[in-house]
Amino acid sequence: MLTRETITVGAERFRVTPWHAGTGVAHLALAPRQVPPQVDSLRSVLETLRERGYDRVITSAMAETETAPFEALGFVEDDRLHVLEFRLDQSERQLPDRPREIKLRRAGRADRERALALDAQAFEPFWRLDAEGLADAEEATPHSRFRVATIDRTVAGYAITGRGGDSGFLQRLATDPRYQRRGVATALVGDSLRWCARHRARQVFVNTQVVNKAALALYLSLGFVATDHDLIVLSWSTHR
Repeated sequence: MLTRETITVGAERFRVTPWHAGTGVAHLALAPRQVPPQVDSLRSVLETLRERGYDRVITSAMAETETAPFEALGFVEDDRLHVLEFRLDQSERQLPDRPREIKLRRAGRADRERALALDAQAFEPFWRLDAEGLADAEEATPHSRFRVATIDRTVAGYAITGRGGDSGFLQRLATDPRYQRRGVATALVGDSLRWCARHRARQVFVNTQVVNKAALALYLSLGFVATDHDLIVLSWSTHR
């Protein structure tokens, strides 16, 4: 099986990453700012992945308007994400405060393993990040910020925030269940919003699974507003 790489077909580029080592699943994403691919190009990529031992492909989240070429080749909806927005240029709401017991700092190399452990506690097995997934979250935007929250010197949560143009993106947020309801997630979200505001972002977006009611309630309570546009994760299997 291949490692993380970019497959080029004509002028179109596809980023491929193994989805959890040894599962036979590939994660497929388009290059940034690329329009939906041609069906023939996508078919060629699927053939390449099949030849290399993959029997399932999942896509990065995309708008419903971008799914047509994938559906033409048998991709089906696997998951749906709400898109929420915080308007930094319009909101009169005060940004969330940080409880005194919580300290925030930049994540160091030694924190990455702890962040992955937190991710495993916060998400269902299939959607947990591995080391490459964590790197992808950091590299998805031109600028990124990886922060951890600590209580009594123990890392209790982490967040990765990205920026591009006048928009910010809360890429990933996970907290230790042992520290729930102590303001860890709120502190990390507030830190993310302030960083984006300092760099003159006008809005910050976050995606959350439709089934994740707790996360949705948190973001709404902090001033995020649900948009009208869900994102779709598609999957394809050689067994269909």
